[in-house]
Amino acid sequence: MASNPATANMAPPDDWMTSISRQMKGMSSGDRAALRRMELTKSPAADAVAIKTLLRAEVPQSRIKDDWTRLRLIGHFAGLLSGTAALYAHDERRGVGAALFEASFSEKRLLRLLASRGEALGDQLALAVRILSRERQPVNLWDIYHLLGGDPVKSDAARLRMARHYYAAQAKSN
Repeated sequence: MASNPATANMAPPDDWMTSISRQMKGMSSGDRAALRRMELTKSPAADAVAIKTLLRAEVPQSRIKDDWTRLRLIGHFAGLLSGTAALYAHDERRGVGAALFEASFSEKRLLRLLASRGEALGDQLALAVRILSRERQPVNLWDIYHLLGGDPVKSDAARLRMARHYYAAQAKSN
């Protein structure tokens, strides 16, 4: 039996990315702006907004502690994709590669993104997400999360999915 009746009827989040995306809707415009600008400002206040968002999305504190850099970027990217209209940032059915193609992301940029590792990968993803944010459409944030991760199998699988979705969208357009 739940000790807090207010939370007793609430369903647990479907997954972290869906829950993070839902948090954008209820955030103040100032907090969403802090997430969008966090890579520019490098401010502790923006990090506090990211932590608050992750906790409200029910991401376990141990995961936030152990995976802070990657989750911080996910918060930043969700803020960018959400934009000023507080749109949903995550849709597990919308592949990042297809969205990039639809946003006129060049094949050369895609190949650079897929070949990047480490800090360069974060920079390339930030550019891609900024371009995607102009389209005002959600994408599968799990692919971005796994691409940023330390597990080479999941990271490579995310790269392959991204390429497959990009080239499938390209083939459909021809």
